[in-house]
Amino acid sequence: MPAAYYDDDGNRVKQCTKCKKVLPVEEYYKHAEGVTADGLQPRCRHCTLAKYREQNRRRAKKRKQKSHKLNKLHVDWIKEQKGKLSIRETARQFSKKFFAYKINPSTVQRIFAGKIHVDAGEQDTISIYDLLAGASDLTGSVEDYVESLDPKKVKL
Repeated sequence: MPAAYYDDDGNRVKQCTKCKKVLPVEEYYKHAEGVTADGLQPRCRHCTLAKYREQNRRRAKKRKQKSHKLNKLHVDWIKEQKGKLSIRETARQFSKKFFAYKINPSTVQRIFAGKIHVDAGEQDTISIYDLLAGASDLTGSVEDYVESLDPKKVKL
């Protein structure tokens, strides 16, 4: 690391280790005491800021890629709360129970409605309410209609 020196005009200057430009010492940040002989950072302010901007850009990109996906335990807990707690209260209690996660009430609502995080085979199930509505439209006997359905697909 080149230390600061006086140029021919008597100005105190230093060469940046990154861009190799010779700049006045005012263009350098101070360094912790005792680390460098001149007490200045080895990179100029412009190069230092560029380094931090790049680091922040990479971190932000990783942060955006990182998503807290709900696992089966989370989804099962949310489904258990249906009928016990309101949607907002479920979201609030979820963040208390699983403290590292926060969940949006709209996500809870979509889980309650069966639009997301649907178990395999649950998508083609028939709600008991749909079953009753279908039986009321039936012209034949209700028993024949119920027996014609697969019992595994009836969701209570």
